[in-house]
Amino acid sequence: MRVLKFGGSSISTAERIRKIVSLIDPLKRTVFVFSAVGGVTNLLAEVIKKTKDGDKELSNELIRKIREVHYLIISDLFASNNFKQIAEMKVEDSLKLISSYISRRNIEQTEKEILAQGEIISCSIIYLYMLEQEFDIAYVNALRFMFIDKYKEPNNQKISLKLNKEMKKYNGCRLFITNGFICKNYKGQVDNLNRGGSDYTATIIGSILNASVIEIWTDIDGLQNNDPRYVESTFPIRNLSYDEACELAYFGAKILHPLCIIPAQKKRIPIILKNTLSPEDQGTVISEYNINKGIRAIAAKDGITVIKIKSGRMMQAYGFLSRIFGVFEKYKTPVDMLTTSEISVAMTIDNDSSLKPISEDLDKLGEVEISQNHSIICVVGNFNDDHNISIQSIIEGLNSIPILMISFGASKKNISFLINTSDKIEALNLLNQHIFNQQLCSITVH
Repeated sequence: MRVLKFGGSSISTAERIRKIVSLIDPLKRTVFVFSAVGGVTNLLAEVIKKTKDGDKELSNELIRKIREVHYLIISDLFASNNFKQIAEMKVEDSLKLISSYISRRNIEQTEKEILAQGEIISCSIIYLYMLEQEFDIAYVNALRFMFIDKYKEPNNQKISLKLNKEMKKYNGCRLFITNGFICKNYKGQVDNLNRGGSDYTATIIGSILNASVIEIWTDIDGLQNNDPRYVESTFPIRNLSYDEACELAYFGAKILHPLCIIPAQKKRIPIILKNTLSPEDQGTVISEYNINKGIRAIAAKDGITVIKIKSGRMMQAYGFLSRIFGVFEKYKTPVDMLTTSEISVAMTIDNDSSLKPISEDLDKLGEVEISQNHSIICVVGNFNDDHNISIQSIIEGLNSIPILMISFGASKKNISFLINTSDKIEALNLLNQHIFNQQLCSITVH
């Protein structure tokens, strides 16, 4: 069994959908996981926002755009008028649900149902096209088997039970289509795995079904050694370990959902990152592969807020950090980086939605200072004790950039630097020149 996931850019036009279908081997058992058509989830999120603002006219205009995006694909994709009409009906079913939301401005749970329509529409269109092309394929709606628990974690036991039950309905069928991103929560309500969650869907399914491989198809040649949006001389990394990929995904490599590595790693299933625009390229293989030296890649994460707490009560006191972290637990806000001294703690967060109440609660523990508009630069490689690359050898490449925090030692796979976001592009280019053009990636410093 293989699991192949295709992102929104891979299905953004009829031509790209045809390209995907041309790659299918009908003799290999495969589950296809599809995102929404590129840009559609953003349009749906904007519908929700404008509806909340009371701007029904603009909300209806956005619905018209969503219709146009899908109708353009449908008109170019199908040869049969019958299949075209069925596909258009599927689009209208979803748009009717969205329109009813605009008139009601309903609760948050309805909003999750709105966001789910992108994946529901895309899978319906692609499923119908594959039927038109005479593939023996089954469409298994993810809302029938993908469940999360009250902690928003995958309910693997329930997923396994439901998924295998659904697939047994199509005994003898080799090809299956399902939706990425969307799921149901422990209350049975429509929910999702957060942005980029289609990757997570694919690896959860792959783990449950003991897949031989999980392929993530996008529009670039694998995972790059640096951010190609800001750095010109990047190159694809052909092999990565699971741990290296996790670090890069979490700290800004947009090609992967941060959590998607874990299910595959537990079952030792390789993940291959491929490009639908050049399928012949080998892409990036994520597996148990490991090297014992050198730097592999650089990533950057924006939108970072720094919170500093200073209090004399910290000195030689146990339990103080627990009280601090209790505040972040209360508001379900994870911490990225952390540094401490005898009387102060500095930490970073990437979600400031609860910043005001967090600040108010922390203010009871000490003097609080908050600063925003920062970025974390993550340098991923092998920093183990025997083949250690010194921090100094990396910092030399950032000699013109103010470094506000450093995190090193918690992981043997990365060193992280906090800088001002205004310095991010320069920092990425300086590190690229210093590390990769001077072969720091292939040397060891003891």
